[in-house]
Amino acid sequence: MAAKHMAEQVTRRKKRNPFVVFLVVVLILGVLGAGGYFAYNHFMTFTVTANGQAVKLHRGDTVQKLLDQGIASPKAGNLLAVDGSLLTEGGGQRCSVTINGNAADVNTPLTNNAKVEIGDGEDATEDATVSEEAIPHQTDEGDRSFSAYWNGSIHLLSDGKDGKRVTKTGNVSGKKVEEVTEQPVNAGYRIYTAKPANRAIALTFDDGPWPETTDAILNVLEQNNAKATFFTIGSQIASTPAPLKRAKEMGCQVCTHTWDHAAGSGEGVSINKMSADEQVQEIQKGYAAIKDALGEEPAHILRAPGGNFFGDSISILWDYVDAEIGWDVDTEDWKRPGTDAIYNMIMSVQPGQVILMHDGGGDRSQTVEALKKALPKLAEQGYTFVTVDELLSYGLPAA
Repeated sequence: MAAKHMAEQVTRRKKRNPFVVFLVVVLILGVLGAGGYFAYNHFMTFTVTANGQAVKLHRGDTVQKLLDQGIASPKAGNLLAVDGSLLTEGGGQRCSVTINGNAADVNTPLTNNAKVEIGDGEDATEDATVSEEAIPHQTDEGDRSFSAYWNGSIHLLSDGKDGKRVTKTGNVSGKKVEEVTEQPVNAGYRIYTAKPANRAIALTFDDGPWPETTDAILNVLEQNNAKATFFTIGSQIASTPAPLKRAKEMGCQVCTHTWDHAAGSGEGVSINKMSADEQVQEIQKGYAAIKDALGEEPAHILRAPGGNFFGDSISILWDYVDAEIGWDVDTEDWKRPGTDAIYNMIMSVQPGQVILMHDGGGDRSQTVEALKKALPKLAEQGYTFVTVDELLSYGLPAA
């Protein structure tokens, strides 16, 4: 009986309604399909904003997909020859693309909530073959007479330097374009006064460093946010180094006015009266004294005593001096003509000029007081106070 009962149950299971089975299968597939659709839409798609329009994309889509969908129709830039002429219309950049404000291209994959901007492409220039050649410099000996010295405050000794010319040859057009990338600097002796675009002037002080006076002048400069150049006597530096260190820290420049103002055979006024070896020693010892005090090699810039830099001295010192600095305005403060007289001479300055004053060699209290009056007035007039190096950086004035 038990065996018969079990057989009947198996028979009834085999006779289960097929329609019910079909419904169960359909229901299962529906659930799986809905879940898959939800997962696909939730995990495999995302939305970006392209040119202000919300767009649904699929994982892995790039900017190209937006173009394929017609979200934007940018105009391609042109391809230009090396000389700027039109080579191929529409042959330049296809379009411009930014994603979240950063430059991109059409193959950049997109991510959810990205902000995409697609615009017209920019022009492009053809690839080119580049060659470079030197432009030979020329030599101009210049007028080395004493009278010519006064034609300008800057006396430049240049070894010359070749310039550079670059030629670009278009790989498609074959056109050539030449550009001078570096102008040649002619060798020789040049005399000029700087012609800056602004109202820069150079305050210069000779014969220091001097106890108390150099610091007093530095105080005035500091109060007026001014820089200056100090032309020093080398033999005096070792005993009074502190003001020069302060001058350097303030952005001022320290140069040489020779070792001992051309004492001895120079009669205290002219290196031209000295032998060639003595002239070289005057300059080299002057540089060395500055280096010992400041710990660095000074610019090879000289102010010769009395403005006596002419003739053979230029050739003798050629390898030791890059520039000799004279002056455009002589305050004659060494004569102690009075504060007002010195002040009036300072106020006569013009842009680009060099003013001669003294911080050493005697009582310079009149110079200090004149500076206190003059510097604020000059600043009100738009003048700026630069070092000699900065004045030289303006370059040769146009012919």
